[in-house]
Amino acid sequence: MRALIPLLALLFSQANLASENLPDTPAAQRLQELTSLMANASPSSVASYIREHYTPAYAERLPLNRRIGSFMDWHHRGGMEVVDIVDQQPHHIEVITHQPVSRERWRLIVDVEGEAPHRIESIRLARAPFPALDENLGDADIAERWLNYVDGLSDAELFSGAVLIARHGEILGQQAWGLANRDFGAANEVDTRFNLGSLNKTWTAVAIAQLVERGALAFDDPLSKFIDYPDRASAEKIRIEHLLTHSSGLGNYFTEEYRQRARGSMRSIDDFLALSADQTLAFEPGTDWAYSNTGMMVLGRVIEIASGQNYDDYLAEHVLGPAGMSASGCFELDRVNRNLAVGYSQEWSIDGVEVINNLYEHVVKGGPAGGCYSTVGDLFRFATALTDGTLVSKAMAEVLTSARPELQSPHYGYGFELHPEGALFGHSGGFVGISANLDIVEQPDGWVIVVLANEQTMRAPALMARHLIGMTVLE
Repeated sequence: MRALIPLLALLFSQANLASENLPDTPAAQRLQELTSLMANASPSSVASYIREHYTPAYAERLPLNRRIGSFMDWHHRGGMEVVDIVDQQPHHIEVITHQPVSRERWRLIVDVEGEAPHRIESIRLARAPFPALDENLGDADIAERWLNYVDGLSDAELFSGAVLIARHGEILGQQAWGLANRDFGAANEVDTRFNLGSLNKTWTAVAIAQLVERGALAFDDPLSKFIDYPDRASAEKIRIEHLLTHSSGLGNYFTEEYRQRARGSMRSIDDFLALSADQTLAFEPGTDWAYSNTGMMVLGRVIEIASGQNYDDYLAEHVLGPAGMSASGCFELDRVNRNLAVGYSQEWSIDGVEVINNLYEHVVKGGPAGGCYSTVGDLFRFATALTDGTLVSKAMAEVLTSARPELQSPHYGYGFELHPEGALFGHSGGFVGISANLDIVEQPDGWVIVVLANEQTMRAPALMARHLIGMTVLE
């Protein structure tokens, strides 16, 4: 961490200079109050400020505990120091901020009432790019700087998990921090198995692509060829490619019934599909885009019908096995499973913070839409097997990872998230106590970056890795 001190000192000086140049307006005054509050936040001071200086309508948009949690997270990341002013008006101000501890950058927008007392009407945040690197780093230097950065996050209690960075098939570094189980003080290791959230949607997409290459189905097949879901008329309009790109119009099975059901009663694909079977299509397939866990779960059923195998058996035989992913799978959490990380989150209130686990929040068994487990090493092996022709042909891998604007899916291919400028593909995942990210980078070529966390803390490491290797995308 010592090597970062000169850079941090420079950024602090830039921040102080920008703060001194803020205009004398109601919006700028509220902005200064907010950044001061972030730097010195406590639950009671946040609650008091919201009560006094937010409009009632804006204060009521989110529960107080969530707002306290946001301010305390910003506080632990060093607050937000203003480094540039983008737009300034009497009742509106937009600035670029820097968080000294995590080094993240944000576009912060504050709007206030036009009349006194000029209470806050809205606060908006969006990612801002890192400053350009002023030196060319070698691959080993990049890996070392990144691991040092994540080490600093861990020291500040801003990361718990494991990471891996590789290029051209060579692992340049991997490391783990934090606790896999806080009840027993068991540490995370590089071979710890983390819940992936939605990241394993990529496994389902690869399975579909394999069946396409074997002639068992086609991307433009109607869903009705395999299953009438949610009804015959809808299934005739939905094509396999709509399900892969989240353009089917189907929704999600995380319904009120899901929240009320005992988790142990939901294990099979059909168990989950029953939760959303009465939902109608939100739009005509192929005319819009909406992220759909149900759509990916339906693809799991299609895999079973087209292959004649249970989804888990197909996955083990045709995806995980050939890729050498011996530690990965969709495990039942009420069974004995070696080396699984428990997920944790913080619940803030006016009285302080309580750390809770996610054992009663998530599914008892993952499946085609998410919730399966893997290690950083296994995901590196998955990335390698995907791109070297082991799992599907190289031509098919390109099909999976290409944008589908004709299906209203310009930033999502067939089961893979795509990023601006075609720089990388992969997938992220998140839930209570879960965050995961896999980047397979094409510009600059050859990089694989894996971040797995048993908290919702993977984003800063993922963005810093992209920055260090020379990418310009924000998300």
